[in-house]
Amino acid sequence: MQIFSTITNLTKEYSNIVVALGTFDGVHLGHQNIIKQAIRLAKSIQGTSVVFTFSNHPLGVISPKKCPLQISDNICKETAMRDLGIDVLMNIPFTKELVTVTPLEFLQLLQDNLAPKYVVVGPNYTFGYKGEGNPKLLLKRSQDFGFISEIHPVVHLNNQIISSTKIRHLLLEGQLDAANMLMGRPFRLCSKVVHGDERGRLLGFPTANLAIENHRVMLPNGIYVVHVFFREKTYRGIANIGTNPTFNGVNRHIEVHILEFKQDIYDQLITIEFVQKIRDEEKFSSVDQLVKQIKLDIKQATTIFNLH
Repeated sequence: MQIFSTITNLTKEYSNIVVALGTFDGVHLGHQNIIKQAIRLAKSIQGTSVVFTFSNHPLGVISPKKCPLQISDNICKETAMRDLGIDVLMNIPFTKELVTVTPLEFLQLLQDNLAPKYVVVGPNYTFGYKGEGNPKLLLKRSQDFGFISEIHPVVHLNNQIISSTKIRHLLLEGQLDAANMLMGRPFRLCSKVVHGDERGRLLGFPTANLAIENHRVMLPNGIYVVHVFFREKTYRGIANIGTNPTFNGVNRHIEVHILEFKQDIYDQLITIEFVQKIRDEEKFSSVDQLVKQIKLDIKQATTIFNLH
């Protein structure tokens, strides 16, 4: 998969382009259906499948107070796209300059840079100034710009609509299994390992510390079973989301103890995949009690891994 972070003319390098348009935050099952349809259409005309999306949510520029929390960081988003089999990902920043682009100007931008044969969107897709462009306009004007529009229907699972809004709510409420089901894969985050207070190392359980960014959706505080991806290898671990109340901590962050792992990974990017919650975060009356509980957590996590 080739990735572009700026609007790039692909017409000389690629032909018969089929483009999927959307924000695709979370790349959930509904998004996946749109993207898979674009891939199918591209293969049917021996063409190229392209996802055109934004690396930041447009509302973060247009109306920051209304901007929803982000489900997927860009690395996880790119990984999901690659796994689906997209040929080209155009993941560009939404800027102030794009705010005033009219719907027809946006379609002209697509025509000039991609010259698509097909454009695939979801039923709630909007584009252009004030979101005035919609699937109805796309169908009406697509012929003028030389492509065929396909509006993919809403996807349901267990009689509920799959949406990024629903998934955000489930994650914030701690309903990890339900959120993972709608996403079609476990909730992930990719972040750089930062320096912590190194208490875990002193207790015999060294941890990789990750900051929680304010614009990201995060699960409630607690202890979670996780997979850790680092340099194309997968490791098992347990993660604590919280403030370390036993040590009167204040700042919320993530600490990951990677099982059977001794590498120094400060300032390195790692990806965490949340498998299952073990328990809530607790304040223990002594360090010995905390250590005893961590050992029990690791034992329980190992049992869960063996079941998976």
